[in-house]
Amino acid sequence: MAKKKKKRFPKKELNSWLRVHSQWNHQDWADLIEDLSVQGFHDWTDTEKGRNEIGFYLETKRR
Repeated sequence: MAKKKKKRFPKKELNSWLRVHSQWNHQDWADLIEDLSVQGFHDWTDTEKGRNEIGFYLETKRR
Protein backbone atom coordinates (compact mmCIF):
# COMPACT_ATOMS: atom_id res chain seq x y z
CA MET A 1 0.00 0.00 0.00
CA ALA A 2 1.43 3.38 -1.03
CA LYS A 3 1.83 6.11 1.56
CA LYS A 4 0.45 9.53 0.79
CA LYS A 5 3.32 12.02 0.77
CA LYS A 6 2.71 14.89 3.16
CA LYS A 7 2.87 18.27 1.48
CA ARG A 8 5.75 20.42 2.62
CA PHE A 9 5.24 23.54 4.69
CA PRO A 10 5.62 26.66 2.48
CA LYS A 11 8.66 27.92 4.42
CA LYS A 12 10.53 29.20 1.34
CA GLU A 13 7.49 31.10 0.11
CA LEU A 14 6.78 32.60 3.52
CA ASN A 15 10.38 33.71 3.96
CA SER A 16 10.23 35.45 0.57
CA TRP A 17 6.95 37.11 1.54
CA LEU A 18 8.43 38.30 4.84
CA ARG A 19 11.33 40.02 3.05
CA VAL A 20 8.75 42.37 1.50
CA HIS A 21 6.24 42.56 4.36
CA SER A 22 7.50 43.54 7.81
CA GLN A 23 3.91 44.53 8.65
CA TRP A 24 0.65 43.43 7.10
CA ASN A 25 -3.08 43.95 7.28
CA HIS A 26 -6.04 41.65 6.71
CA GLN A 27 -5.98 42.15 2.93
CA ASP A 28 -2.27 41.30 2.76
CA TRP A 29 -2.99 38.15 4.79
CA ALA A 30 -5.91 37.18 2.53
CA ASP A 31 -3.77 37.75 -0.57
CA LEU A 32 -0.98 35.58 0.88
CA ILE A 33 -3.38 32.73 1.68
CA GLU A 34 -4.90 32.94 -1.82
CA ASP A 35 -1.45 32.96 -3.44
CA LEU A 36 -0.33 29.94 -1.42
CA SER A 37 -3.54 28.14 -2.34
CA VAL A 38 -2.95 28.81 -6.05
CA GLN A 39 0.57 27.39 -5.64
CA GLY A 40 -0.94 24.16 -4.33
CA PHE A 41 -0.49 24.48 -0.57
CA HIS A 42 -4.11 23.47 0.12
CA ASP A 43 -3.08 21.35 3.11
CA TRP A 44 -2.08 24.58 4.83
CA THR A 45 -4.52 27.14 3.41
CA ASP A 46 -7.82 25.23 3.49
CA THR A 47 -7.98 24.56 7.23
CA GLU A 48 -7.98 26.81 10.25
CA LYS A 49 -5.18 24.73 11.80
CA GLY A 50 -3.02 25.18 8.69
CA ARG A 51 -3.65 28.92 8.52
CA ASN A 52 -2.82 29.18 12.24
CA GLU A 53 0.50 27.43 11.61
CA ILE A 54 1.26 29.85 8.77
CA GLY A 55 0.38 32.80 11.01
CA PHE A 56 2.49 31.46 13.86
CA TYR A 57 5.45 31.02 11.52
CA LEU A 58 5.08 34.59 10.21
CA GLU A 59 4.81 36.06 13.71
CA THR A 60 7.86 34.18 15.00
CA LYS A 61 10.01 35.04 11.96
CA ARG A 62 8.93 38.69 11.69
CA ARG A 63 11.82 41.17 11.89
